[in-house]
Amino acid sequence: MRSGTKGIAIAVLTAAVLTTAACGGSAKKAAAPPPTSASTAAPSTSAPSAGGALAPDQISKLLLTDKDEAGYTFDASQDGDSVTSTQDVVTTGGDVCQTFVDAEEALATKYGTTAEVDRQLTKPNDNHTIQSSVMAFPSAAKASAMITDLTAGIKGCKSLSLAQAGVTLSMQPSAIPQLMKAGQAGYIDYMTANGKTELMAADLVQVGATVSVVAIDGPLTNDPAALQQMGGTQLAHLSDVQVGRLKTAQGLS
Repeated sequence: MRSGTKGIAIAVLTAAVLTTAACGGSAKKAAAPPPTSASTAAPSTSAPSAGGALAPDQISKLLLTDKDEAGYTFDASQDGDSVTSTQDVVTTGGDVCQTFVDAEEALATKYGTTAEVDRQLTKPNDNHTIQSSVMAFPSAAKASAMITDLTAGIKGCKSLSLAQAGVTLSMQPSAIPQLMKAGQAGYIDYMTANGKTELMAADLVQVGATVSVVAIDGPLTNDPAALQQMGGTQLAHLSDVQVGRLKTAQGLS
């Protein structure tokens, strides 16, 4: 699946599952290929373009970098900058799961998505990756509609499957209660392809006419400490960092 963060898929957001399934894309599109060099450019904010919406080059300056999480690196040349305009049709799960997938991918034909940039950060000898994405919409109402649909999908869709490149992908999303708020939706997702299951935790937050997506994905685990880190402290902190930049860029703080 492509997401978000396409890969927020906010679509399938884990590199391992997507690679195993031989799919391309990014917590929305498929994860980008492993970085080949680290970027040390400090993030900066920029004002929205004349039309009011953030453009891809502006968004890229607001995404997470190696300065935000010790030990992680990224390659800006590997950032994805395409929106999802073709629907990934679910084969099981029904309408509520289709709503979840459409919202997770910020489907342009449904929400009018004007821009999206997706980044992957990795850490040597660590099986976890951080996905950082931002989607821009023509209005705050459209951004809000995406979060509203995602929330409904998380609450109503317990299991879904879809086919990509001849491979069946199954997903089991569930809410992270402390991240389910007005204008915000946080969830974990167990994703299986070719017999391999990965775990993703994602936090999506509406900021004006944009949506911030931060996701952490890695191997399946039942370890309480690891789950708390992925779905709680680390995820919430990184999401707050990116949301703060978006607020500043749009003059909302």
